[in-house]
Amino acid sequence: MPHTIKVNTGEKARKEARTPRPFGPGLPASLVGRIERLEVVGSSFNDPGADWCEFRAYDAQGRLITSRRVMGY
Repeated sequence: MPHTIKVNTGEKARKEARTPRPFGPGLPASLVGRIERLEVVGSSFNDPGADWCEFRAYDAQGRLITSRRVMGY
């Protein structure tokens, strides 16, 4: 079952959003400036199939801007 690995806000969220794959989502600058919160959700080791992490970016109003899934843990 997927679970929240970490949540960053403000500048920490924007910095992580810029991190290139496979260690981050590698989001474009056009989106990064709008990000206020970045959640990292991942699969559990016991889940069937390949491991993955999903980066979910939210704006200041709490609206989902984008999400990117990266394979691996």
